[in-house]
Amino acid sequence: MEKVLAENVKRICKDQNKQLKDLAKDMGIDPASLNRAMYGNARLDTIEKIALGLGVSVKSLFEPMYDNVEGYIKVNGKIYQFNSREELNQILSI
Repeated sequence: MEKVLAENVKRICKDQNKQLKDLAKDMGIDPASLNRAMYGNARLDTIEKIALGLGVSVKSLFEPMYDNVEGYIKVNGKIYQFNSREELNQILSI
């Protein structure tokens, strides 16, 4: 379960152009504490702070992401990198 939490926190931070250290600062904790919470036994109040800091629900932090689509695609002679189905769809709509 911790792996899903960590993956989702990192993905949401990336989507929001936020670094983990910024999230930790918003939460009022040390970045090392955030890292331990993401990969260890996080307390419920810490998980709630993570969700609040990211503006998402607690539930969304634990939803497994089965959309592990990533790679490169060449469109009209230009090479694009994508890290999700959504990014791929955006590239394909060009």
